[in-house]
Amino acid sequence: MLLLAILCSLLVGVGLPVSPFWPGVLFWIAGGVLFARLSLIQRSQTLVMFGLGGLAAVAGLVRDADPALLWRALYANQSLIAMLGAVAFLRLVTRVDAEVRPLPRGRPALWRTLLGVHLFGAVINMSALVIVGDRLARRGRLNRLQAQLLSRGFSLAAHWSPFFVAMGVALTQAPGSRLATLSLVGLVPAGLGLLIAGWGLSRQRGAERLRGYPVAFGALWVPLLLAAGVLVLRYPWPDISVITLVSLLSLLVTVVLLFWRLGLAAWATLRQQIVVELPRMAGELVLFLSAGVLSVGIAVLVDGWQLQLDMIRFDAPAAAMLLWLMVGLAVLGVHPLISIATASGLLGPVPDPNLLALVFLMAWALGVAASPLSGMHMALQGRYGIPAHRFVGWNGRYILAMLLLDSAVLFGYQALF
Repeated sequence: MLLLAILCSLLVGVGLPVSPFWPGVLFWIAGGVLFARLSLIQRSQTLVMFGLGGLAAVAGLVRDADPALLWRALYANQSLIAMLGAVAFLRLVTRVDAEVRPLPRGRPALWRTLLGVHLFGAVINMSALVIVGDRLARRGRLNRLQAQLLSRGFSLAAHWSPFFVAMGVALTQAPGSRLATLSLVGLVPAGLGLLIAGWGLSRQRGAERLRGYPVAFGALWVPLLLAAGVLVLRYPWPDISVITLVSLLSLLVTVVLLFWRLGLAAWATLRQQIVVELPRMAGELVLFLSAGVLSVGIAVLVDGWQLQLDMIRFDAPAAAMLLWLMVGLAVLGVHPLISIATASGLLGPVPDPNLLALVFLMAWALGVAASPLSGMHMALQGRYGIPAHRFVGWNGRYILAMLLLDSAVLFGYQALF
């Protein structure tokens, strides 16, 4: 059902006469089936968004909001969910570690591991955390320095990667924003952030003895091919969204490379991915479904009460203030997706959608590194026994430094563009 929903979403995305209603309904049914797999925290986040969205919709309908807006809840975020599922296939052909090598040690290994988890995480997302983390773990446990390394290196990719769901969210919630602009500008804080993260971690006790990861940078040709393909295909087909291009290329490249490498044996690998791995996106699936309900509820509320803010003066100072507010909410446990959906609904169209989209990307990158309830930290807790709330203190100074850096980038973007 999830695979069928992804394929239907791609048909919608390329402009074929398929209603977005169908992939939306299929995702909703799958979400209902998989709801029992969610953790208590995931269920709580989901129910909060459902509740807030429902209350907002009722409040808007009381003031004669257009009830037709409610139908959007059936298919809101379906393209983002399809992208999330499609990108998960890339782990089948993206080799992070092609051969077994001894683990390097010391500060050079720290820098190499930081860069490696950032680059591979930018394409294969959470799979990179698991692959690298499992290799570094001793008796199923990571030490503090290794956990911080994974948390910071991975989350920074949200600033620029077209394969991160954060980019899809930013492009969707800030209509009119451009992938090329967001990625190029986002590379600046991502690169400087890696230097900040690496410098801070290399000064910690035990850095000289750190067991790093033997990253095989020769495997980067697949991520580079995918990123270039998205950017190149965007120009001859401007009507096809970036989200659709990412999803389409992810599936096509995976299928072609698998059959080239494995022949007919690729069918078994694909079946394993579809039957076993896709349902493991239950948490993200239900989270995005409920976020769609929240965003639609806010849209109904805005329509009924005319609450949209006047954003004629939305500039770098306002963007920086919004960024600090969203990251602060993330520290309190509010998922960045909730903040982004709420901000998008209240702000409405802004003079420069790229500026707003940059705020969303930065809020996601810093929010998941600051929040004790982010999917990244919950995955590290569940797999390696690291209490997620400890990351708030472990990453505190780093997040503050990144907030100052990202704010400076926002002001620089406004001055240059």
